[in-house]
Amino acid sequence: MEKKIRVGVIGGGFGAKVHVPTFQAHQGFEVVSLASVGRGRTEELKKETGVESVYGDWQEMLDNEQLDLVAVASAPLLHHEMVLKAYEKGLHVLCEKPFAKDTAQAVEMLAARDRAEKLGFINFEFRFLPARQKVKEIVASGKLGKLMHVNYKTSFPGYERSVTSKRGWLGKKDQSGGMLGAIGSHMFDSLLWWVDDQIKEISGQLTTHVSEFFDESGVKEVRTADDAFQTFGTFAGGTTFTVGLTSTTRHSQGWELEIYGTEGSLVMTEDNKVLVGIGNGPLEEVELLADLVVPEGMSDVAGRYYNAFYRAVDGLYGALAEDKEHPYLATFEAGYQVQRILDAVRESHEKQTVVYLDK
Repeated sequence: MEKKIRVGVIGGGFGAKVHVPTFQAHQGFEVVSLASVGRGRTEELKKETGVESVYGDWQEMLDNEQLDLVAVASAPLLHHEMVLKAYEKGLHVLCEKPFAKDTAQAVEMLAARDRAEKLGFINFEFRFLPARQKVKEIVASGKLGKLMHVNYKTSFPGYERSVTSKRGWLGKKDQSGGMLGAIGSHMFDSLLWWVDDQIKEISGQLTTHVSEFFDESGVKEVRTADDAFQTFGTFAGGTTFTVGLTSTTRHSQGWELEIYGTEGSLVMTEDNKVLVGIGNGPLEEVELLADLVVPEGMSDVAGRYYNAFYRAVDGLYGALAEDKEHPYLATFEAGYQVQRILDAVRESHEKQTVVYLDK
């Protein structure tokens, strides 16, 4: 790879722990700078990441560094300002999900990208998991016939953690926290990508099962953001769906996807097994691409994302350095479409009504 893409990462948490080592693992990228957002720890981050230029102010990083790409991996409430600033500097952007606080901000971010005449991608990296790619391939082939219904759900055994540790911004509604944005954004992106259609109507319910936490000194943390959500709706083409998540269970059934068509059915479990049945035949497991080998020395946190994120980063390199459009790489348009859905679910919950997105 002749051309090196110079990357600046914003985010001393997920950005430092996952973005930095994954970009460093790819020969086409050079992580030249990292900015912590409200965390400080600049000297510690230098040692932990090996990045020489670490800033305590992300705007200072954008002003001082010669970059090609900015990876925005901060809290969602900050994405809008950071993305707009990056485009003012004439940089390409990779933005974490959820895309923005609301659809209005998403529209402004799209407009800023177009004015800058740069590229904008959102990190829906789980599209690149071999199991999800196989689902896309099978649905797109038409083997399942006309899609009738999709059921997509998951549960996390997070009860103990929720009652023994803080959630921070993730538990604050006014800071764009909540599992609908954190995990639901991925689920709805994959749903739209698989079905290849727009949602016509949706209903949703948001729940906070564990609404408060007391630390060792008795200080209470009040959680106002959802830790569970349940939705159902209909695509423009008539396919119905249910999407749901519960994150505070004692026991978990993991990830479960069911797709039912007029000619067959598909089941995906735990993002690593896909079964397909055509006609009256049985459900049979299909072969998937082999998982990538996690580089030696990479942390467990980065390693958990490596199989999907490295593939996404490789697709990103092709788009930036070789002008190759990867069919699975999510652009800002995908972020915008998901943001519309997240806003609609919240509106449905607040008004206790069906929300029609085609209006």
